[in-house]
Amino acid sequence: MLNNSKNLQTQILDRHLSEVRVCDRPSKGWVHAIRTALGMSVRQMGERLGIAQQSAARLEHNEENYSITLASLRKVAEALDCKLVYVLIPNEGSLAAIVKKQANKKATEIIKSVDHTMKLEAQGVGDLDDKISELSNDLSKNINSKLWDLNDSIPRTSGPNSAGRRRKT
Repeated sequence: MLNNSKNLQTQILDRHLSEVRVCDRPSKGWVHAIRTALGMSVRQMGERLGIAQQSAARLEHNEENYSITLASLRKVAEALDCKLVYVLIPNEGSLAAIVKKQANKKATEIIKSVDHTMKLEAQGVGDLDDKISELSNDLSKNINSKLWDLNDSIPRTSGPNSAGRRRKT
């Protein structure tokens, strides 16, 4: 049930994120770009914020250098009669694609490790690509924090009876 809710959460977020239009940040930052487009001086923006011109200029500078806080940026947005929109956009196009990429990476690590060990015992796992694909699909469907572990390459099964057992591959 938990995995179904995680998958549903991923689908809902992906749907929302697909509607977000993204453009590059202006070189001097959004605050400067919007303020100047509105024909507003730094002094005037400062007055709207209730701060000195020098402090308003510092806020603009901080945004340009990626050091402004979200709280400050929200206040500036309000002073410019704008709304602050804060969103993280997946580089892979969707959250599901990120999960699939990581699941494939993790599955490849696991299967190759198991295959190496079995070959030392004169055995093998069979068709590596099929096994990797099968495990990758399983990991993608059963999203769990172990998928992102760097040190423990084999995700453990979850549930009350698992007692930390490793998933069979």
